Amino acid sequence: MRVIDLISKAKEYLVAGIVIVAILAIIIAVGYFIVYKKILNGKKQINKNSVIWLIIFGVYLAVVLMATMLDRISTMGFRKNIIPLFYSYKSAWNNFSAIEWRNIILNICMFIPFGLLLPFGIKKAKYWWVTYVCGLIFTVLIESVQLITGRGVFECDDVFNNLLGAMIGYGFYVLIAYIYACNKGNKSGIKKVIFSFAPLFGTIIMFGTIFGIYNSQEFGNLNLNYITKANVKNVSTNEKLSNEKATYPVYMVEGTNKEKSKQFAKEFLENVGDKLDDSLTDLYDETAIYHGEIGNVSVEYIDGTYTYTDFSIYFDDEEEDGTTKTDSQVTEDKLREMLKDYGVYIPAGCTFENKGDGIYSLSADKIIEDEIMYNGTIEATCYQGDKIGDINYNIVKCKKLKDVKCISLRDAYDMIKEGKFNYYSNEELDVKVKNVGVDYFTDTKGYYQPVYVFNVDMNGEETQIDIPALKK
Repeated sequence: MRVIDLISKAKEYLVAGIVIVAILAIIIAVGYFIVYKKILNGKKQINKNSVIWLIIFGVYLAVVLMATMLDRISTMGFRKNIIPLFYSYKSAWNNFSAIEWRNIILNICMFIPFGLLLPFGIKKAKYWWVTYVCGLIFTVLIESVQLITGRGVFECDDVFNNLLGAMIGYGFYVLIAYIYACNKGNKSGIKKVIFSFAPLFGTIIMFGTIFGIYNSQEFGNLNLNYITKANVKNVSTNEKLSNEKATYPVYMVEGTNKEKSKQFAKEFLENVGDKLDDSLTDLYDETAIYHGEIGNVSVEYIDGTYTYTDFSIYFDDEEEDGTTKTDSQVTEDKLREMLKDYGVYIPAGCTFENKGDGIYSLSADKIIEDEIMYNGTIEATCYQGDKIGDINYNIVKCKKLKDVKCISLRDAYDMIKEGKFNYYSNEELDVKVKNVGVDYFTDTKGYYQPVYVFNVDMNGEETQIDIPALKK
């Protein structure tokens, strides 16, 4: 989700929260002034400061509850309903995604008002441990309700982040109270301020260390790195796996940016007889989607891969039963000709495959042209009349950077035995390794890293396990 979308959503929740609290305030006011004061002749007066605090804190609670409950998809049937501590941090590290880091930071910031506001309205919350405990109870309740209702999972990281936010918020309360006391002539309490800001200082140091380590390392991270260990019962193979450390090249991927991707999309759409409508452009942290009158182009910044969809095909070539007229008779030469007409670059030596239902692919297996390596696949859905409805261009273009030392095949195999690979289930695994090869994946800094690809039989099903080859 983009920042602009987050701001828009926050505004919606804020307005809704104000409306909800306003309705409750009207009901309470009617009860107080009409029922209590006039009918029952009550004498107790309302404290104006308490009313203001209740309104502000009530709006805040309403916004938090809507943000944590309403936007959640149903998770009934998920294999893992309790996500272990620091899972989101490890995922954000592996992907080094601005979106994931932003979500973590927003989860911390969401509870800062809790720690700030609570002591102003509840006297006992002026003690640090009371605010901390209340923050912990509130976030645990939210996570528990999400788990029970199926509107989310119980994320230990959310509890950690929310509690951290409440602790930081309490620090700001202490600072405000200290400034107020100083204005009254009481300048004692600076040690309490420093102590109360320890969570904020710790958070800054934590994120500073994370980003500092990332920026200092030569290559980026791979999202193939495991987060939690798989539950491996048995691993076997008939392959002879070498113990010798291997050496493989690392490549620099030719990525793109917002300006270059826009120019590419403009030229691509013009080449297919369409026109870019810049007012409809969607810019995200890692992707840009450019819309034309009849189709759109989605471009990945990190490696320049893209997808194209021609929406007019789905309306113009629809059969009576609602299906479209795909062309199942396209030859390799015809596909190359059609893609060339669309301005799609095809490296020499690509392998052709008819996947059925009008879907065809051209695959480049580490093809070298003029010191440039091409690796990946072009997939196209063809329709009658020499039309292409969808193009998925996933061929990565890169140039050799240098040779690097990698772990041995035996080391990679041992990682599988230890469960150090991505698998999102707790079920016991019986793994039989059939063969192993080397492929390449783009890391978070735009380098193309070698990866051992193990083709395996896992609990009776054929799949693959990817183990990063670079030596740590």
